[in-house]
Amino acid sequence: MTQDLDKMITSTSDARLRLRLLAISHFLDGKSRAKISEYLKVSRTSVNKWVQAYLNNGISGLKEKKHTGRRKALSDKQLQQLKEFIMVSSVKPYGGRLQGKDVALYILTEFGIQYKKSNIYNILHALNLSWITTRSKHPKQSVEAQEDFKKIFQIKTILKLPGHVALDRIDVWFQDEARFGQQNTTTKIWAEKGSRPRVVKQQQYTYAYLFGAVCPTNGKTEAIIAPFSNMEVMKEHLALISKATAAGRHAVVVMDGASWHQEYLDKEFPNISIIHIPPYSPELNPIEQVWSWMRQNEIANRAFVNYEDIEEKCSIAWNNFRSDINRVISLCSRSWINMTN
Repeated sequence: MTQDLDKMITSTSDARLRLRLLAISHFLDGKSRAKISEYLKVSRTSVNKWVQAYLNNGISGLKEKKHTGRRKALSDKQLQQLKEFIMVSSVKPYGGRLQGKDVALYILTEFGIQYKKSNIYNILHALNLSWITTRSKHPKQSVEAQEDFKKIFQIKTILKLPGHVALDRIDVWFQDEARFGQQNTTTKIWAEKGSRPRVVKQQQYTYAYLFGAVCPTNGKTEAIIAPFSNMEVMKEHLALISKATAAGRHAVVVMDGASWHQEYLDKEFPNISIIHIPPYSPELNPIEQVWSWMRQNEIANRAFVNYEDIEEKCSIAWNNFRSDINRVISLCSRSWINMTN
């Protein structure tokens, strides 16, 4: 029996079980429980408990028992129903937000079970739900239109292309413009707990417009900074994209439907075709994430002296972004723009 114990002691990866087996091994060798407690540096109570468990149930009595805990008041089906209710009702159509008391009332009304407010939040965490900041969307936005656009993007591209252009010769570009200026954004920063750190928030209204374009196919980027946004600047930007497109290839430029983003502008550039995303669908243009990257990493929490200062800082921020081609590709690539699958 001692040999079997020795084998188990050396083979088990469970440190707690190994300690109990050592205690029983000493016990079978005739050691007193007080001595075993001293050898293993554990309490006499623990040794007594282990020896009694061994005498009653053998080795199996030394193994950890699974803690089943108290039975859940809500069944798995009810929890799933609750999660669906929360996902649909988190933002109330008549304004406001879903709170813990609303969830408790739903559980009581639907399932006849009453929960304390503190337990409601335990349920929410168990459902993998978290209290997080929302993103805004236009009230006319259509998720269905966005999904349809992704599905038929290849067809839309084919219909826009000159007949001689093969799909494997296409470079998809995403184009947009953003306003940067003295009404700047602020972000979270590292600071001591309990403090309220302050950062600059200017009150002036000088701005610059950054026209940016990225090509996740090859990591190329093109940009113009101007004091205004209009069709003339847009033409200059398209000229840069046209020049950056290699001979024998064709640029499909995806953009929103702003008034200076007219599709007929591509008539001036034989190697460019313009495709509009659905209205109110900035999520379909990954360059929005580029703007976010620039604001969060380069532009936020700072003051600008004048337009020239804004222009310089935006230029530095854009060049820092584009300096890493892998970042450009990974941040802006989308599976639905693949033309050859």
